[in-house]
Amino acid sequence: MIGPKTPKPSPADEKRAYQQMTERDQNRCVRCGAHGVQRDHRQNRQTGNTVVANLQGLCPACHEWKTINPAEAMRDGYAVPRWADWSFWPAWRVDVRSFVLYLDVPDSQGRWWTEITAATASLLTHGEVG
Repeated sequence: MIGPKTPKPSPADEKRAYQQMTERDQNRCVRCGAHGVQRDHRQNRQTGNTVVANLQGLCPACHEWKTINPAEAMRDGYAVPRWADWSFWPAWRVDVRSFVLYLDVPDSQGRWWTEITAATASLLTHGEVG
């Protein structure tokens, strides 16, 4: 069954998503913790996917690493395959030393992600634990 189409974010919505991602990541690289980041889509940019859960801050060196090492970037959640839902594709965050699932709006405690175990991350990305 095909569900309703998700409305395309307006330019103002996209600008707000970039600002919220920058605040969420505190202008630090989610991979190495360096200051000064480039705004990056975890799943390559396409219509409708400039939302907070699909954005991350990467320093220039880590952004280049992501481009050169797509398999490793996907394994660690810095890249999301085209076929996957970024909301359920775990990402490693150096600042919390854990895999997380990103949220588009903060939860009731103001968190922009939910921490998950490595086993859950493996289950979500590979369909198997370990």
